Amino acid sequence: MNGARDDRRMHRAVLTIGGSDSGGGAGIQADIKTFSALGVHGASVITAITAQNTTGVKHVFPVTPEAISAQIEAVLEDLPISWAKTGMLHSAEVVSIVAEAVKGHDLSLVLDPVIEAQAGGRLLDREAEKALVEELLPLAYVVTPNIFEAQALSGIDILDTEGALAAGRAILELGASNVVVTGGHLQCQDLLLHGEDVHILEGKRVEGGDHGVGCTFSSALLALLAKGYPLLHAVSAAKSFAVEAIGHSRPLGEGASPVDQLGVLRDEAQRFRILCEMDQALELLLGEPALHNLIPEVGSNIGMGTSTAVSALDVAAVSGRLVRSNRQVKQTGPIRFGASSHIARVILAAIGFDSRIRSAMNIRLSKAVLRACTDLELCISSFDRSEEPTGTRTMSWGTAKAIEASGRVPQVVWDPGGYGKEPMVRLLGESASVVASMAIDIARLAG
Repeated sequence: MNGARDDRRMHRAVLTIGGSDSGGGAGIQADIKTFSALGVHGASVITAITAQNTTGVKHVFPVTPEAISAQIEAVLEDLPISWAKTGMLHSAEVVSIVAEAVKGHDLSLVLDPVIEAQAGGRLLDREAEKALVEELLPLAYVVTPNIFEAQALSGIDILDTEGALAAGRAILELGASNVVVTGGHLQCQDLLLHGEDVHILEGKRVEGGDHGVGCTFSSALLALLAKGYPLLHAVSAAKSFAVEAIGHSRPLGEGASPVDQLGVLRDEAQRFRILCEMDQALELLLGEPALHNLIPEVGSNIGMGTSTAVSALDVAAVSGRLVRSNRQVKQTGPIRFGASSHIARVILAAIGFDSRIRSAMNIRLSKAVLRACTDLELCISSFDRSEEPTGTRTMSWGTAKAIEASGRVPQVVWDPGGYGKEPMVRLLGESASVVASMAIDIARLAG
């Protein structure tokens, strides 16, 4: 039994104490998504139920003190939790309950002093703010105010970095062990104050929504500290995580877009699947004896992009291309993202019209190849390089031109070449395996 308990303790569990956001963008909901993304188990104690959406908080319904105490005790009597964070505490009585739990269970505390909702609406009453400063803040291992919260806690106006530093020092003097003044509203600088030491973490503004970003940062910091990260490393990694979450946000309602804590995981998973798909496609291509007849003089390449690809860095292809060698096809380099701007421009043009079409391959143009494409009943379109406007990229313009002429993304786009440019066919499809199979069918028919 002891062995089982010890094994469970190896799996980190953390606790968040705060309000529920019915819109799913902030509060407990943001915390739990962050914990999941960072690989820790998140337990929760709900202090209030808010009726809110992306435009703001409409109503707050406090949970009774008895219910809050019962939740805390139920969690802590069973789960191996040593790290907790607070968000919305709402009233002085709730602050006192949490302070007693932190002391009674010797919890390491990340204090996110939530005073107002990111989307608008006050979440901490005046008496609770006073209790938070007197009772809970001195128990905190680290406090994570934004500049507005830092102003409220310290009484110091923050107009620049020096003001943020002064406010941070004042919060340290109130009893906190460490302070991170988050600077999304101030040059994107985060300031970590640890005793006499000050660390300025520079950042840059990222396009995207910020609803829930404060909760996301503090819960990421909690998760990383619970996993054993040193404080500075944890703050830096939590900042990067929050920035990624902003970058993956998407408009949902009429107000501030919620950050997306799981977006980066989906991207990483999709990129891994693309690399696996490309590997399978190349295995098909390199195992086909007839394929060498389709390799152009400049070589061939095959690529596949993510569903949200916007640049060549979002498209995986073969470094160095596929070439002919002794009536065989050879792969001259590894598969990597950003390997081919040429094939990427074809794929990006296709994705811009139909996000399902994410793969392309270039092959040699011949009458036999076009006949094979016709026999296979593939959708065929073309463009003429002589019509290309100045200042455009040929593959971007040409693919878009062929799509426009076809009214859809064709499976085959060819052009007769031009001065110093080899005639070429580009095959397009939903995946690298689909495109590779298409190329093999054409190679076998074309002879």
